[in-house]
Amino acid sequence: MDQALNFSVFIPHTTVGRRHLFLMASLLAFMACTEVKVVNSVVLSGGAYVQIANRQDPVAPLDTTSLAALNGDIFSLEIRASGDTLPQGLDAPSLFMIGDGQDGNEIAVSRSTSDSTRIYVYIGDQYIGNYSITGCDWNDPEVFTQVVITYDSTTLNIYGNGEQLGSISAAIDLNVADSDALIGADWDLSNDPSSLGNFWYGAIDEVRLWTKVLPAAEMDFRYKNPDKLTKNYSSTGLDSLLGLWRFNDREWRDGDTVPDGSGKGNPGILNEGNGRIDFTEDGA
Repeated sequence: MDQALNFSVFIPHTTVGRRHLFLMASLLAFMACTEVKVVNSVVLSGGAYVQIANRQDPVAPLDTTSLAALNGDIFSLEIRASGDTLPQGLDAPSLFMIGDGQDGNEIAVSRSTSDSTRIYVYIGDQYIGNYSITGCDWNDPEVFTQVVITYDSTTLNIYGNGEQLGSISAAIDLNVADSDALIGADWDLSNDPSSLGNFWYGAIDEVRLWTKVLPAAEMDFRYKNPDKLTKNYSSTGLDSLLGLWRFNDREWRDGDTVPDGSGKGNPGILNEGNGRIDFTEDGA
């Protein structure tokens, strides 16, 4: 008959041994009671937003690492977000916008208040159109939607959840001047906090800004792999990434800096304003 093997650990009944047992017990109790919260998205509501400063000096040579690099008229904007039910009478909440230094929207994406599947798109201070996205429901906080806009100086393409929604031939001369960019809000006069409005209600998972056109053939991949920046590895594949704002590092508070993962030095500042900032593990 096999015999069970009994193992025991001898800890001497000394002061050192008792201290060792106490520390081990305390550590185990701490680990059992402490929950490490996973953060994947920031939740904005009622007036909270992220502001990304444009470092470009209007009288200086172009800084190609600043938001003014968008003036090259070639860009891609990627957004992954979810929405929530809206208060009555609210203006169309904005996912992303950057102005023209005055009162125009050079690039802007917002959601419809009357149709929870639709987005509005503005480029070069022009209203481009509204588009319905399959699988989108801006009224459901658990449904994340991927929006991608690309422009190559002649053709504007709009994608939603991996599918092409529209393609428009357009000659647009972008001029963001020294306008800051906003995630989750819109302003009528660039860089003027008193003109803020169109606040987002819902979670922002990730925003990416490129100075290149992302291939149409990649859109399904990008939708199904929201945590991946590129489909194929390339030593220069991320060189055109102008801004990368992920909200999965930690919980930020009002006035905290949201790092720019692109390496171009375009961090965002989280502003609570008259609203509220929360965080969720939903998202990628």
